[in-house]
Amino acid sequence: MAQGTRSEAEQPVATANATGVHTADVSRIDSDSLWQAVCRVSGDYIAVVDGAGMIRFCNRVDDGWSPDQVMGRSMLDFTMPESTEQLHKVIAEVFTTGQEQTLETTVRRLDGSLNYFSLRLGPVFVDGRTAAILVCCENILPLKTSEKSLQHERNLLRRLLKIQERERQLVSYEIHDGLAQYLAGAMMHLEACEHALGGAGENRELHEGLRLLRAAADEARRLIGGLRPPALDELGIIDAVESLAADARTDVPRVDFTHRLPSRRLPPDVETTIFRIVQESLSNVRRHAGAGAASISLEQHGENGLRIVVHDDGIGFDPTKVAEDRFGLEGIRQRAWLLGGEPVITTSLGGGTTVSVTLPIDPKEAAPSRG
Repeated sequence: MAQGTRSEAEQPVATANATGVHTADVSRIDSDSLWQAVCRVSGDYIAVVDGAGMIRFCNRVDDGWSPDQVMGRSMLDFTMPESTEQLHKVIAEVFTTGQEQTLETTVRRLDGSLNYFSLRLGPVFVDGRTAAILVCCENILPLKTSEKSLQHERNLLRRLLKIQERERQLVSYEIHDGLAQYLAGAMMHLEACEHALGGAGENRELHEGLRLLRAAADEARRLIGGLRPPALDELGIIDAVESLAADARTDVPRVDFTHRLPSRRLPPDVETTIFRIVQESLSNVRRHAGAGAASISLEQHGENGLRIVVHDDGIGFDPTKVAEDRFGLEGIRQRAWLLGGEPVITTSLGGGTTVSVTLPIDPKEAAPSRG
């Protein structure tokens, strides 16, 4: 055997895995080849900057820039003024502490439009010291666009709900100050006539007219309560929810209402949201649950929060089989989300239903105290 050669037994064995890649080939990959592959394949923009924030390397450029316009310039040249100071601070912290940092930054494109990036900055160590910073930049413009679109839709929904509440309030006042007053006046005249006649039992038409007027007055009060009871604006959420509980007792034998709230009035938007959530929950109980008992609980949750719980012992339901034209539960969820709340609806067939919503309350928006 010639000197400097190996026998077959001494030759390294290259085995192929299921993809056909030889393990011996993988073991021979050097760091330069690996680095080039990472830069080429990565979906992020990768840059290496020095202690002054100067860009010494970048794997790609975008937004109309050329490599010559980017290399050798400071990262701070490409950020908006509101992002520059924070980026400069983060670069200094990474060099000083050797710890990774993250931040979001805004960049002005060549055409004047804005782009948004999430940056992850990590130290590159040489002989135990930070020699440079590796910056991975993820384009989050699509996420920002989606967030703005979602926020716009939520603001639009919030405005629509306020308009709806205002219209409900106006109709409620119209019924209260118009129709209800006429009905009350008519009943007074007929009752006076009945009294003048000595309550003669044979005047059946008079009694029937009074009965119908009283039924109409009850219906007017029901409509007012369903639209927006005056108690919600005049007395607050406790009295308004108590009126909902009293109405529900006509269909559910037992409805308990407990509350532990601060003495101050809650912000108007919060009180309206609580009222509508309880109203829709009780409406579902009355129409669908077949419950013998229900309970409503309003209590403070933490320092700046409030929890609403409506529970019934009814038949429950399968959440996966709720008809598409039933929007009650979705309305509860949307109202809670608009205020940053967390709605939780738990139910099972034969096990009743519980609607639990936790809402944040901004102390600065608190209304004056009750009474």
